[in-house]
Amino acid sequence: MTNQAQIDALEHLLIAVLKRTKMTLQTDQVFEDAHGSLMGSDGPGGPKQKSEAAEYLEHLKSRLS
Repeated sequence: MTNQAQIDALEHLLIAVLKRTKMTLQTDQVFEDAHGSLMGSDGPGGPKQKSEAAEYLEHLKSRLS
């Protein structure tokens, strides 16, 4: 199994969980926490990777609308 297949599976799992629990889970706070983590020391390498990851996080958030 490729890394991309694993990432795709996790992405779809995350979206399904967030959609199903939308009423009980504060998704805005979850995305804010994830963004903070990406931009902090736990995030990917340099500024370019952090920026790309943050943009993709926004894309995932838009899929919940």
